[in-house]
Amino acid sequence: MSHTTPAHPPPLSAALDTIRHLYTLLAVTQSRAVNIPLFLLHDVLQRFLGAQRLAPAELSAAVVLLQHVAFFAAGGTNAISSIDLSSAYNGVAGFRAGPVALLTFVSNWAAPIYWAVAAAGLLARRSRSSGAGDAPSSPYVAHVAVLTLFATAAVAAVMAACTALRTHLFVWTVFSPKYLYCIAWELGMHLGVNVGLGGLLYGLGTL
Repeated sequence: MSHTTPAHPPPLSAALDTIRHLYTLLAVTQSRAVNIPLFLLHDVLQRFLGAQRLAPAELSAAVVLLQHVAFFAAGGTNAISSIDLSSAYNGVAGFRAGPVALLTFVSNWAAPIYWAVAAAGLLARRSRSSGAGDAPSSPYVAHVAVLTLFATAAVAAVMAACTALRTHLFVWTVFSPKYLYCIAWELGMHLGVNVGLGGLLYGLGTL
């Protein structure tokens, strides 16, 4: 009678869980106190997604939706006045543009960044289990393709709206802030976090 050995995640893939937990601690310190329980909900949802047999495109679509829902659930809006600067100087003695800008971004996009880190771990574990760790068969390639498609459509829609409504009374109070948020989402969140940080973590998890 054969005995099956329980499957254990590869060491580096398991390390991504530790990185996600460490990031959660950072996100909690950078977020408003009222948002702290939301990260418990994010962890529950992450475990639920990990237990599903989703295709990479389905997982990517879920991550896109969860990133945006998490952003607005944490109090984010499309208004400049909603930017939280209360945590921009955590650990910074004086004004330094780089660290302050980074901490401001992390404090306002803490929940979406969580889902980028979680997605890297889920995709790395799927890649190791399916043996599809090399491009172009890598689940991360499909993941980036879905995220880029959504980002491109969002930028095109916002630019078209701003162009069509450039003479509207609310162009500087509604459409201009939305355009600035769009830049932050696509350059900071998509390219910097989803593609850059996510790709780095995914590569670490598939070594």
